[in-house]
Amino acid sequence: MKLTFLGTAAAEGVPAVFCNCPTCLRAKQRGGKDIRTRSQILIDGDTLFDFPMDTYLHMLRYKLDLSKITRVLITHAHMDHCYPQEFCMRGGPFAHDMTEPRVTVYCNSTVRDMFMADTAREIRDEVKSGIELKTVEPYDSVMSGDVKLIALPASHTVGEKCLVYYVERRGVGALLMNDTGPLSEDVFVRLKSMGAKADIAALDCTYGAIRHGTGRHMGLYDIVDQYALMNKVGILSSDARVIATHLSHNTDLDYDGIAAAARPYGITVAYDGMTVEKIAK
Repeated sequence: MKLTFLGTAAAEGVPAVFCNCPTCLRAKQRGGKDIRTRSQILIDGDTLFDFPMDTYLHMLRYKLDLSKITRVLITHAHMDHCYPQEFCMRGGPFAHDMTEPRVTVYCNSTVRDMFMADTAREIRDEVKSGIELKTVEPYDSVMSGDVKLIALPASHTVGEKCLVYYVERRGVGALLMNDTGPLSEDVFVRLKSMGAKADIAALDCTYGAIRHGTGRHMGLYDIVDQYALMNKVGILSSDARVIATHLSHNTDLDYDGIAAAARPYGITVAYDGMTVEKIAK
């Protein structure tokens, strides 16, 4: 399984769209790994984890054929994770010679309703017919081709069943936890009982090198705690990669700073364009 971190920022990006704080000014000046677009992960070239408004930029930057995407996993209805208007362009006269005729969008009921409402005015019937919206609930397990998906409950927006996902393909598992506070031990126990074993775990690190606690996001030291909890439960493989992503400019740390803070704990800090690849043993 190959994961490409197309974007690794929280909602406002780094530098943030209207911000002149020291972190954002420094990022504009330095560029490189200090520039973060909205979070999105490409899995094996045919699966997207979240669909932010920066998807078009990611297509340009990484020379992607987005018509190859056959499944999109949406976590929740915030625009930096779900920008459905782009799907109106998935067909004629806006797109020709597409690689795959159909795409399945996995989401909760809030995202489904938002998707339908936001695209209703402009989407053509022939485009709509190539998009399947599949609603999933926490702990639903779905086979999509050779990919096993398990939806898990996120700790994020009150009133919405926000999700994170476990993805498994050809004996390799990835636990993808954007936009969530810490998950309880019960969630990991339930996931393990469903046969999951994560070789890669990518966790929300919105608050950088601090502890956020029981809120709707995490910081580095919440990830350290989750890492220990996942090991206690036995949900991680012995050589699992634990990765921090979805970072905000409000951390007041550049890439080098947060990477240095994470290194003693064996945690990798993601940057835009980073790839991680695991093969089954």
